[in-house]
Amino acid sequence: MQIFTGDSSITLYNAQFDESYHNAKDGALQETLHKHILPALFLCAKEPILNVLDMCFGLGFNTLCLSLMARLQGFEGKIVIHSPELDSALLPKLLKHPYPQELESERAILESLVTTHYYKRQNLEIILHLGEAREILKSFLLSNRLKIPFHCIFQDPFSPVKNRNLWTYEYFKILYKISAENVIITTYSHHSSMLYSAFLAGFYAYKLQQKCVRDSIVFTKTQEIPTLALENILQITPVNLAHKIKTNPNLWGLYDE
Repeated sequence: MQIFTGDSSITLYNAQFDESYHNAKDGALQETLHKHILPALFLCAKEPILNVLDMCFGLGFNTLCLSLMARLQGFEGKIVIHSPELDSALLPKLLKHPYPQELESERAILESLVTTHYYKRQNLEIILHLGEAREILKSFLLSNRLKIPFHCIFQDPFSPVKNRNLWTYEYFKILYKISAENVIITTYSHHSSMLYSAFLAGFYAYKLQQKCVRDSIVFTKTQEIPTLALENILQITPVNLAHKIKTNPNLWGLYDE
């Protein structure tokens, strides 16, 4: 089922998870750009090779928008994107999905990923991995398939309530192992137990405030965000997890069952 969102872009409803792929109020395109792509490109702008994990592929907005905005902003490094996707039946439907006009220039990428699960051009490589996401991430560890760890992770699965396994402490421990020390993880979710799980796994959470979309979260492995981001372009403030625990003594992290 198609859902028209606040910026006139169109997302889909997933019956299995009983949730849409994007927030209808923020808009599919605006949510993608401002909660994931632009913060990641700004904070990772100096990486010569930007190794990206797009969790999960879905309608492909994150991957397509990253390709577009990196080109428009003159990103000079190489980008390698790995993206798990559970629903292989969704892929052929994407070729008929009414994407925003801004993404029409990326249609060749979409067509290649749908048909071969792979795309490559100068300074851009994308690998689509079909299957259960956590098993795919574990395979990265076991087979040493990643030559370099992830510098950027779009933590964008369905919500912790609907898709618990991709927000637990055990899951974030996997992300910690496969990510670089200067990793930037972007996500839309503010779920308190999820934030606590990520903290227990070794991550620090920051709230990202922007006028055009609702607040989002950025995770790092250190308690330092680039000073320029704090003072000028991005309004980033540490999440006061101690306050959350104090005001909610029953707060627990999310764990595998």
